[in-house]
Amino acid sequence: MTARRKKGPSLGMVAATLMLPLLILSGQESLPVAAAGSSGQPAASSGEEERRLLLMKQDLDREIERNKKILAEIDKKLELYRSLRKKNVRRLIRLYESMAPRTAASQINAMPKSLRLTLFSGMNPRKASRIMQYVDPRVAAEISAQMAGDSRAQGGGR
Repeated sequence: MTARRKKGPSLGMVAATLMLPLLILSGQESLPVAAAGSSGQPAASSGEEERRLLLMKQDLDREIERNKKILAEIDKKLELYRSLRKKNVRRLIRLYESMAPRTAASQINAMPKSLRLTLFSGMNPRKASRIMQYVDPRVAAEISAQMAGDSRAQGGGR
């Protein structure tokens, strides 16, 4: 019983296809053409090989352009997200600044650390100090340490 070889691209063709992007990036425009009989198949004519490579290069160029457009869209949406987030944070800061200090403090005690820091960092210092006097002392210590840049502010005691 003899094993049958599946019809498909030769090893040389697969290698050439995989090497093409590297050759294009290095500035080479074409692959060396194998001599007839070296892989057991007749060699393609130089013109056919160049045409095939040119088509592959054009496909790659189109794909690169498509990816550049997608990247530009992502950057545009990311910028929109950042501006909306900044706008919402400013709105939230104004909201907490306008609250009664005790009410604001009780809500700040329950919010995540990063949001506390964001709020207090953007608040008018006078309004922040009125709220801070009603914030739980441990939470106030955390906020102060975070604002001072102490990366060890974990919510511990002293």
